[in-house]
Amino acid sequence: MADVTVLRCWPACVDAIDWSSDGIIALASDERVELLFPNTVDFERDQVLPQWQHVPLKVPLFSTDELPLKEPAPTSNYSVGEEISNSAPISIAWSPPGIAKHRKCALAALTANLTLSLWSAAEGKPEDETSWARRLIINDALVDHFGDWDDEPSYVVHDSKERLRSRGRIRAFAWAPAMPCSETPGVVGTHLVYGPHMLAVSDDDNHLVFLKIETPTSSLGAEPDWRAEVLTHQSFALSSETVFPQPDIFEDMIKQQRYISHIAWSPWIICNESYRSVLVYATNEDVRARTITYDHGQMNLEHEVVYAGYEMRYDGPMKWFHRVEDGDRLKLALFTNTGLVYLTVSALDASIIERSTHDLDGRWDPVSGLVWDTTGATTPRLHISSLLSTLHSPTAILEQTSDGLKGLDAPEWRERIGNNLALFSVKNGLKGNSRAKVWGLARSPLGDFIAACNSVHPSDMIEYGIPADRSGAVAISSLRPGSRSRDIFPKENVTAEGIMYSLKKLAEELVEDPDDIPAFADEMVSKLVETYTALPVSEMSATTSIAYPTVNDLDSLIKGFKSNAFLESSTLKDRYTILVSEAYKTQINKELPKTLIAYRLAVALQQLPSSLSDTPFSAEIRTHHKQLVTLINMVMGYDDTSDDEFIMAQEDAERNKGAATGDNTVMTGVIRDGSVSEGEQESSGSLNKVDEEGSSDQEGDEQAMAVEQESNDSDGEDHEYERRELPITLARVLFLACDACIYCGGKFIG
Repeated sequence: MADVTVLRCWPACVDAIDWSSDGIIALASDERVELLFPNTVDFERDQVLPQWQHVPLKVPLFSTDELPLKEPAPTSNYSVGEEISNSAPISIAWSPPGIAKHRKCALAALTANLTLSLWSAAEGKPEDETSWARRLIINDALVDHFGDWDDEPSYVVHDSKERLRSRGRIRAFAWAPAMPCSETPGVVGTHLVYGPHMLAVSDDDNHLVFLKIETPTSSLGAEPDWRAEVLTHQSFALSSETVFPQPDIFEDMIKQQRYISHIAWSPWIICNESYRSVLVYATNEDVRARTITYDHGQMNLEHEVVYAGYEMRYDGPMKWFHRVEDGDRLKLALFTNTGLVYLTVSALDASIIERSTHDLDGRWDPVSGLVWDTTGATTPRLHISSLLSTLHSPTAILEQTSDGLKGLDAPEWRERIGNNLALFSVKNGLKGNSRAKVWGLARSPLGDFIAACNSVHPSDMIEYGIPADRSGAVAISSLRPGSRSRDIFPKENVTAEGIMYSLKKLAEELVEDPDDIPAFADEMVSKLVETYTALPVSEMSATTSIAYPTVNDLDSLIKGFKSNAFLESSTLKDRYTILVSEAYKTQINKELPKTLIAYRLAVALQQLPSSLSDTPFSAEIRTHHKQLVTLINMVMGYDDTSDDEFIMAQEDAERNKGAATGDNTVMTGVIRDGSVSEGEQESSGSLNKVDEEGSSDQEGDEQAMAVEQESNDSDGEDHEYERRELPITLARVLFLACDACIYCGGKFIG
């Protein structure tokens, strides 16, 4: 079953499309970036809300504080027009999760004025347009960095002021993929480790620049603001044919090597206790690669490898397969003016192991979309779209075989576009004189759906109408036809939001009778338990004492606490049950699994080193959790005839708590008023709401940070620019570990 939503854009063209692990589709049109959020609605009732909610971001708008007015560049610097650009978005990409508030993704947007900025929802409310704002402009970090490198020569610009200006322009960028873990890094929303968030960018003076992005979230509160730090930069050697000291004619300016046009960053591997990956980038004449080593915050670039004969200046895109094969083999797809080049590259030295090519039917229009697909066979497949010839060229999906690349039958997403085009022709009486433009493709978080952005137009007449009436469609189609649709869960890092969307779409496709939903939900819970199992470190009883290595290592404390509190097999099954129940709105009693999850968390908290509870707030948290453990242990001693004694015990605890403190809002993420809350709101995996506990958890987070930060605030005026040294307490460990809903794994809202 395909799902279609219509995007209104002015005009009907999209420069880029990307689908985040949080389940948000972003599209860059001429005037803004549009965010599409799946709405959470009941499966059993008629659709009363649109399937997707639209949130526009005014990415092209810059204040003069963010981007001061620029003077026209002199002739010697050959102005590229960024000072008069309309700043339309030309490229977008979601970061790996963990950088924005509540461990969400940030959106990087490159605009036509060669400015790269990062966007996120400041208040953690991604569906609220007013919550989104520009957090950081990467160009500022480049200008600050190269201000100290004025002596470095340039083959493009010789004036010092204009040289710095060229080095502050950004032509292309790529996020570093999330770093792997030697053990399973997490399960369905609970990540044990979030690695550093890094960007690679190219400037207008033939440099590659590597930056580390730190935020209050990624730094565990140590950084008060968003900040970009340049780790290293590297220029590449130019051939004599591309160097023009004083280009006087337009032809010389075109031949001159000024910037890198494409960048792609491969997945990481672990080698000799360090991380290695390969960065590829395109010049005017060839494609080049460098192996990157990252170890304990230090980045090293190895010697450059040239893939000669691949010209990509006017072609694209270039994309790595998102998995590593056979330990150190990476797959790369890139497009030249002669067709597709399919490479197998060594992650150890960036050398080419195997190569295949395909002519793509001799199409001349640019390739607009590329998606790697792992759902249909043991070898990955490539889905390809081009701007104008997608419906007319036979090749839309390719698979590597022993005989080279082989074209397969037309995929569902292309048939959907063809049906949309035929309907448009009939509706407007065009008698087949119509054409479709395919602007891009994107893969869903679990890799089981593909989004194809397209628009339809008449082909034998002028297209009348104001731009506001033009629209494009985003058709979302399944990549798992037939019975294979039930095997939707990949054995890799996934989010509760991604699973929620796939669960709902799978039920729409396979379940015809609503009465069959409970049995189908049980089947999905079993598949989740089978796929996302508990970690070996968590295979212990809830009362086993955990040996934490040191109270001075916040990362180790958080990792150990998460493993003990959230990744135990019984807790995981309870969480999956709640998540699937939210997806299908099944009428199960969630109070028992929620209570058991809270109980196990409270037991795990008691095993944290007692020295972490020296502050009053942390001591109070430990006391409340101890009361919860005592209460539930007492209740467990009664038989099933006692969900009455349980209520009385809760009421007694509430009265005692109120008499002792008079404070009814102390919150630990699982307890309110010393007991498990009754009548709590439903937590939703996508999760368009946050339950009452989750919201209070964030309030507690802010309260703890405020209380425990007071002693560390300095009186200096520049305090907000300094990295804060916050104490390691039980409150910080708890609130930082509970960075996702403890009941379903969904990210918090608000």
